[in-house]
Amino acid sequence: MKYLLVLLLLLASIGRITAQEISFNDTIKKYDKERMLLNARGMRVLEGWGAANIAAGGSGYFLAKSDEWKYFHAMNFTWGVVNTSIAMIGFRGVRRQAAAKFNPQDAYKNYVVTRKIYLVNIGLDAVYIAGGAGLMQYGKKDKANPALEKGFGESILMQGVFLLVFDNIMFAGHQQYHSRWMQLLNEMKFTGNGISYNF
Repeated sequence: MKYLLVLLLLLASIGRITAQEISFNDTIKKYDKERMLLNARGMRVLEGWGAANIAAGGSGYFLAKSDEWKYFHAMNFTWGVVNTSIAMIGFRGVRRQAAAKFNPQDAYKNYVVTRKIYLVNIGLDAVYIAGGAGLMQYGKKDKANPALEKGFGESILMQGVFLLVFDNIMFAGHQQYHSRWMQLLNEMKFTGNGISYNF
C-alpha cells in the first residue's frame, strides 16, 4: 500500500511537470509567432516606403527642374531599391523561420538576433543622418558640384530620419518581450537536448 501511494504521488508529479513543459512550450511558440508577425508587418512597411521612393524618385528625377532636385530624387530611387530588396529578404527569412520545425533554442536565438539587428540599425541610422547633414553643409562651401552634394545630402538625411523612426519602433516592439523572455529563462535552461528546469 505504501509503495502504491509513492507510485501515485510520483505519477502525479510527472503529470504536473509534463503540463508545465507544454505550457512553457506553448508560451515560447506564442512569443516566436508574435516576433515573426511583428517582423512581417515591419517588412511590409519598409517595402511600401521603398516602393514609394522608387515611384517618386523615378518620376521626380525626370520632372525636376534643377540639378539639386534631380540628385535628390535619384538618391531616393536608389534607397527605394535597397529598402525594397531588404524587405523582400526579410519576408523570405520570416517565411523560412515559420516553415521550420519549432525549436525553443532557435526561437530564443532568433529573438536575440532580431533585437540586436534593430539596435545596430539605430546606430547606423544616426550615421546616415549625420552624413546627410554633413554632405549638405559641404555642398554650401564646395563650388565644384554643390547641387550633387546638397541633393544627395538631403536625400540621405531624409532616409536616415525615416529609418531611425522605423528601427526604433521595431526595436521597441521586440523589447517589450525582453522581460517575458528573462522570466522564462529564470525558470528553465536550454540544453542540447531541449528544455530542462531549474528547481
